[in-house]
Amino acid sequence: MVYVIVGNGPAGTNAIEQIRNIDPTGKIILIAQEANLPYSRITTPEYMTNELEEQDMYIRDADFYENYGVETRLGHRAEQVRVLENAVILENGEKIAYDKLLIATGSRPFIPSWIDLEVEGVFSLWNKADSEEINSFLPQVKNAVIIGGGLVGLQAARVLNACGIKVSVVEMANRLMPGQLDQAAADMLLKALGNHGVQVLLGTEVKSLQVKENKVEGVQTIDHFLEAELVITAVGVRPNLDFLTESGVQIEKGIVVNEFMQSNVPTIYAAGDIAQAASLLTGESMLRALWLTAVQQGKIAGASMAGSRTAYPGSHAMNSIQLFGLPIISLGRIEGGSGVEEVILSQPSSGVYQKLLLENGCLTGLLFAGEVQEAGVLYHKLGQLLNQGYWGSLRVLDVEDMLA
Repeated sequence: MVYVIVGNGPAGTNAIEQIRNIDPTGKIILIAQEANLPYSRITTPEYMTNELEEQDMYIRDADFYENYGVETRLGHRAEQVRVLENAVILENGEKIAYDKLLIATGSRPFIPSWIDLEVEGVFSLWNKADSEEINSFLPQVKNAVIIGGGLVGLQAARVLNACGIKVSVVEMANRLMPGQLDQAAADMLLKALGNHGVQVLLGTEVKSLQVKENKVEGVQTIDHFLEAELVITAVGVRPNLDFLTESGVQIEKGIVVNEFMQSNVPTIYAAGDIAQAASLLTGESMLRALWLTAVQQGKIAGASMAGSRTAYPGSHAMNSIQLFGLPIISLGRIEGGSGVEEVILSQPSSGVYQKLLLENGCLTGLLFAGEVQEAGVLYHKLGQLLNQGYWGSLRVLDVEDMLA
């Protein structure tokens, strides 16, 4: 049996481990565009400013490929999948045959049409190479503008601020991290940024970059001009699926997979940012570009490819972050709606915000900011009745009764 893995992020590496645990003799070939050991993209902002050493980025040791008997094609890009031939074609023309194929190519940053990455001082921040390019540029930076108030953008703002650089964040939405935080938690985060001297412009659209002699000088919004020697765009990501055009693999927002991470083509599986899998709470087929999701899906895909029929229970949103001294955890839903009750355990005015979301007595989400230790108690209760668990030293059922 020949297993081909395209992508060496968390999904690909966990799939390799599962395959080898089940099939000790099958051939595993890894194709990866970056010529690195597997590393965590979450750490790229810290690596950018030397807050984190290079060796601390890696999620597997240098002997990982050898220990798992993996034949590698590092620094190579999959150009095409020929389904009828069971083969992947690389950019150099090499043809690699497979019996089972896993697509785990992850995402790439979305670059707005008005952003020119060829301009000196303008960068995206997604991979190790981006971090290294920005790092070499930092000595000449006094002012930086981050376009995008999501997780990547705010992580970049934090590390640059820690370096003594004046940082401004421009976000089109009316709150920071709108996909992960409600208004109350976002307001707490906004205050934390302000306390550290970071300027934030919400509900603001960038009109253009000001460039002179191919060097960026600043960012022009509708109402403001922000001086900047460094501009980082962090306005979202897109799945890496271009090489599957005309492959016959069903693609909607991502590769549509079943509970075994198997596509409509029986020999092809998908996991991670590019996999459109079922939601744990709703059953809806969706993309979930999260580290933990990629790990879980990679394990299921690898086991399925090697013959173990373990079903994926479904994905759910989860974010655990610490920004500007404020720890935040969100899980599942973050805001109420039809039939969803919001139970506030602690108001933001106390410096601690804790909210549960319940539907028919079942936990469908939580959002904690300021104090997050007890969130772990409820992680495994998502989708279950709360009276099946405990809330620290207080029974969750009692919390419900008290706040009903």
